[in-house]
Amino acid sequence: MQSKGAIKVFAIIFSLVCLYQLSFTWISQSIEKDAKEFAQGDPVKEKNYLDSINSEPVYNLGIKNYTYSEVKDREINLGLDLQGGMNVTLEVSVVDLIKNMSNNSTDANFNAAINQALENQKKSQEDFVTLFGKAYNSIDPSGKLSAPGIFGSREMKDKIKPYETSNEQV
Repeated sequence: MQSKGAIKVFAIIFSLVCLYQLSFTWISQSIEKDAKEFAQGDPVKEKNYLDSINSEPVYNLGIKNYTYSEVKDREINLGLDLQGGMNVTLEVSVVDLIKNMSNNSTDANFNAAINQALENQKKSQEDFVTLFGKAYNSIDPSGKLSAPGIFGSREMKDKIKPYETSNEQV
């Protein structure tokens, strides 16, 4: 209970330090907003405006006057997500994924099934994995995708038992 006062003092000091650090960001953003208004959409005018006040005092804290360049150096840097965001699109090639999982198998039936599934995908709404399974079964009805030359590799031994795992499970 005696440390409650110390915690309150620490919280107040911490808040003041945060406000001090944030004040540079607020001043910088305010000046940049003024530059945008002055330039009226002209990026050259905006840059010239900011360059012209670069060495001018823009923030007075009583002890020290800060120039625009000093304020800009002391502002809190915003990450891309806070500056307007960023978009990332990740595209996964299912064909390449299947080939890599089979260690780029050279099995003729496997590769023929991939090619046939690619052709069938052009005129079908089914996903590639389903089309690949159907194509492999039509090319080699007795073939096993769990064979060592296809998916029955050492890397896949925990998931696929050679010759034991059915094509549907693979």
